[in-house]
Amino acid sequence: MAANSIRKRQTLRGGEQRRYQSSDSKSSSGSEIKASSDGSNKSSGSGKLSTKEANTEASSAGGTRRSLTFAIGGVLTLLGVAGYTFFRQPTVDIHSAATPSTSILSSPTQTALESVSTKRIEAKKKLDGLPSKERREEAKKLGMLTEEEVDAILHAKENSWHLAPSSSNALGLRVDTNQVSSNDPIEDYLAWSPLGIFSEVEADKSPSVPRYMFSVFDGHAGYMCAEQLSLRLAPMLNESLDVVSKLVNQESSTSEIGKELVSTVKQLKRDSGIEWDQIPLALTATFIRMDYELVHGALAEFRKLQKMSTIDKLLGPAVSGSCGIVAVVDTEAKEVVVGNTGDSRALLGVRLKDGRWKAVRLSEDQTGSNQKELERMMREHPGEPSVISRGRVLGALMPTRAFGDCRYKWPLEAQQDLFPVL
Repeated sequence: MAANSIRKRQTLRGGEQRRYQSSDSKSSSGSEIKASSDGSNKSSGSGKLSTKEANTEASSAGGTRRSLTFAIGGVLTLLGVAGYTFFRQPTVDIHSAATPSTSILSSPTQTALESVSTKRIEAKKKLDGLPSKERREEAKKLGMLTEEEVDAILHAKENSWHLAPSSSNALGLRVDTNQVSSNDPIEDYLAWSPLGIFSEVEADKSPSVPRYMFSVFDGHAGYMCAEQLSLRLAPMLNESLDVVSKLVNQESSTSEIGKELVSTVKQLKRDSGIEWDQIPLALTATFIRMDYELVHGALAEFRKLQKMSTIDKLLGPAVSGSCGIVAVVDTEAKEVVVGNTGDSRALLGVRLKDGRWKAVRLSEDQTGSNQKELERMMREHPGEPSVISRGRVLGALMPTRAFGDCRYKWPLEAQQDLFPVL
């Protein structure tokens, strides 16, 4: 029963929200920031970084250059890495492309990638079917990749594009993305979307918008949860922003998902007892509602249909899991609001007057090694000292908050009924 109560009460709770507001709207376009893969650089720069839980005043440094870098923490050679870097580009051409532009791989790079693929196939043939001990010994005998092959892997999925300013008061953005896979299929997804557009007609009329959503979804135990988040979270966030705006103006939402979000937003405001700004409120409501649909909504739909042919599609995203970090970038307000659940990280790169770069963390890792998270888990699970064991939830899951992972959220009877066939 103790384990069951843990599973039912280990909920998302909306993640963490942080906001960064620029104090310098006239700085020139930025140079690239180099951030450590484990996000360990922590220092202050210009501007103001605040959160509902803590406020950090950063020292003034007028005329600085800023970029925002998303990166999934981890050792590059062991873990998949996915990330964004944003650069402020006030003078970007209004006709710049609004979609990713991938450079055609050079012949040496393509040749190196083909060599890597061949080596992977040969290694798989040697290692498949071996007992674990023999597998480890044989793996030690495999040859190392060449410097050219490693470099090709690191550059293979690079993308870069510009987002034009929506008005004379807005900033343009240059966006750079990259992914390095540690498994196949890759479990991590990048997703970005303009906000405030609800139809293709609106998109045609207004090719540039002031707000964008950029996100990294770090999947685990499979790719399906992260994949669904990459497809579904942006439209729901769009709805949430509309719902919150209408509630402020005392208007009603007519869409079905809008009505469900209204209930979530009202409950969130009532339970928290604090005043919310619109974007953090919309982000938090979106995280909560999205997780509910993935975990509990899908379970209800499967039980209604009772068709085994739908089990993978409906319940696959619930069985797997994903961390999620989302930034809403408002180019007119010159503001970035970050929502996080799990252990992905957002960093703000600040270039100071003397040319040095400083990295400011915009999110907190939500794991058992975070003392605040550890205290929260123990407080929410009194009398259950093993809720965090070996730094993990029930000794297994590293992040203390995540999307999906239904084994920690479904009622015990649902797990006993479905896990044997999942």
